[in-house]
Amino acid sequence: MGTSSTSLFADDVASDVRDEFTELLARGVSATDATQSLVQSWSTAIDDIDDGPTFWLALAATQWKFGCLGQEVQTRAIEVIDSGRDLNKWNGASAIRRGAVLSALKDKLLSPPPPLRRPRRRKIVVVPSIKVSSPDGRGLATAFEITPSSALTTPQMQVMVELVVGQSRGGGGVFVADCEFDKVTLDWLDAETLQISYPRSVAISSKSASSFYCGRVVQIKYISTPD
Repeated sequence: MGTSSTSLFADDVASDVRDEFTELLARGVSATDATQSLVQSWSTAIDDIDDGPTFWLALAATQWKFGCLGQEVQTRAIEVIDSGRDLNKWNGASAIRRGAVLSALKDKLLSPPPPLRRPRRRKIVVVPSIKVSSPDGRGLATAFEITPSSALTTPQMQVMVELVVGQSRGGGGVFVADCEFDKVTLDWLDAETLQISYPRSVAISSKSASSFYCGRVVQIKYISTPD
């Protein structure tokens, strides 16, 4: 789980399940076949004590939204809610808020769904970037353009680190500087250490010493180079 928010789709697993199912529907895949595809590809996560309940809640909520809630998915999601298994991850006020989210979801799942519809395929926007995978393949560092260079603006770039832990993927930004993205070099020294090299003269607005996701930590080392 990669969230501190109690809303359903703030969780990385929930948002990934929603996005994958929605994309399959948009491509013309039937709801039944899309469900089977996700159950197979997410089999490890489904067996996980934390990710399993999230999978069924997210899939059920998404299917209801598009008017194709399956009986088995509905049953599994309501069982998760009634059993309280999802609430085991929360404490105090957060548990109360999460309980309200689940109660509202249960009411929705038991109500008549909207008419069946297919989502539109998302327009893919290509952002100029450089991607470098870690030696073990479970990490990805990306340097990408935030603001392009022009006569009126200073170019700005960011480095983001994504980490894979089990079936989950997440991470965040670790470095932001005022320069073109291709002026920065990314090198994995090993699976747990990323080196970022940048021009000495650039202005830096963010510079993290590490990236953390689901118990995994990657250390970030920096080298300033001559312009």
